[in-house]
Amino acid sequence: MSQLGLPFYGLTLTPEDKFRIHQEIFHLCYNSNGSFTHDEVYSMPVFLRYFNIKMLIEQKEKENKEVKHVEQSNSNTISQKPVSKPSLKR
Repeated sequence: MSQLGLPFYGLTLTPEDKFRIHQEIFHLCYNSNGSFTHDEVYSMPVFLRYFNIKMLIEQKEKENKEVKHVEQSNSNTISQKPVSKPSLKR
């Protein structure tokens, strides 16, 4: 039997391995905003897939930090504004 007939270049994968690999493929395709197609990621060398996943995670963490920083800056700005009291005039 040729190696082309075997999944993932001759490796025998457990159901858990298959599930993990397809999760990686899904997340890389879904979260890369169309940069990769399923077929590209599926046939991508493992080290390159891991590299792209690592870079995607780092980018998302950086974006989350920036969002938190902006939200914190906005909440500090809002809380520093003086609160006006309603007048008691009738």
